[in-house]
Amino acid sequence: MKIFKRFFFLVAAIGLIVAPVVAFFDNYAIEAVSIGIGRTSGQQTSASTIIVDISQASVQFPSALMFSIKATSELPITDVRLHFTVERDGFVKVVTEEKCEVDFVGTDNYFQASYFWNMYYTGGLPPGTKVNYWWTLTDNDWNRHVTDKQSVTFEDTRFSWNSKNEGKITLYWYSGSDIFAQSLLDAALNGLVTLEAHTGANLNRPVSVYIYNTQADMLGAMLFAQDWTGGAAYSAYGTIVININSANLEWGKRTLVHELAHVVTYQMTSNPYNSVPVWLNEGLSMYAEGALDAGFQIILVAALQNGNLFSVRSMSSPFSTDTNLSYLEYAQSYSLVDYLTSQYGQAKMVALLDTFCHGETYDGALLKTYGFDMDGLYDSWLSFAFQKYGVST
Repeated sequence: MKIFKRFFFLVAAIGLIVAPVVAFFDNYAIEAVSIGIGRTSGQQTSASTIIVDISQASVQFPSALMFSIKATSELPITDVRLHFTVERDGFVKVVTEEKCEVDFVGTDNYFQASYFWNMYYTGGLPPGTKVNYWWTLTDNDWNRHVTDKQSVTFEDTRFSWNSKNEGKITLYWYSGSDIFAQSLLDAALNGLVTLEAHTGANLNRPVSVYIYNTQADMLGAMLFAQDWTGGAAYSAYGTIVININSANLEWGKRTLVHELAHVVTYQMTSNPYNSVPVWLNEGLSMYAEGALDAGFQIILVAALQNGNLFSVRSMSSPFSTDTNLSYLEYAQSYSLVDYLTSQYGQAKMVALLDTFCHGETYDGALLKTYGFDMDGLYDSWLSFAFQKYGVST
């Protein structure tokens, strides 16, 4: 995640709470049917009849989902429960269950119920997220009726979206020409090709990219975003939102590649035990952009000359909130990845990412792959950096 024109509110792979009882894992997609408005039969545990007239979910983007049901029952209903899952990467299946108040209409046989999911309390969802849901209805004789599973997509309906798809990337945009969109898609695809060629890291699941024309439009798609936010990568959802227009196109291309590389790294290393060190995550994304930006290079050379460098171990944790210090951390991270790929090759980097995918520790992964730990990496990288940037020891 980059700063300086690249301030990103990166949603962590396990950091987004989606409902009071939904933890941080929700991987297994439930087979969904089209959203049902009309009579459905579902599953019943006895001959007692319950007929669902309306079962639906309405999107109030970006902050809420309203679920509602209306049905007729042979016996009075005593309990209505909504169940839903959110489609995203994870390692266990988690179903949110909400007990809903029953509102009888006219008689005890016709009822309605609803649940309002207020995401200001739980955290939001990125655009395009699919939510699967169903209801369990119980009458006063303990007969239980489970409705058919349905789905709703949490779309940003403020704009009329165009789309382009190539490979595993689908790009959505609403402002700008087809040529504008194609240039972004080409940049993303070329960046992924370069990343795979040098590191072996590749995109193995689809990614959706939403291009917002203005920062205000993009911030309107997010909850709790800082006013300096330029975009966000929701890696567990395979979604990126970013503000790119004709005025910042070149920056946008590099930054899109940067954020896509974060999704690639997530997909290559995701596991329930550990995450990759920050220097590797950011270093791969910086490396995917191409040659180190001149401004970052100046900062790195100055640090090499005066000895004010960060240890690899310290850069395994989140980077400094001090802008100047974080610039150096990004530059060093790039150089570390440059060292590993140029000196040891693609196969070793693939092996390192695979080792992290199995939950290995930071030192353990480096030792298994390269034969040195984080301190040994620092020492060997330092000689490489001095030579590459022409700094005398």
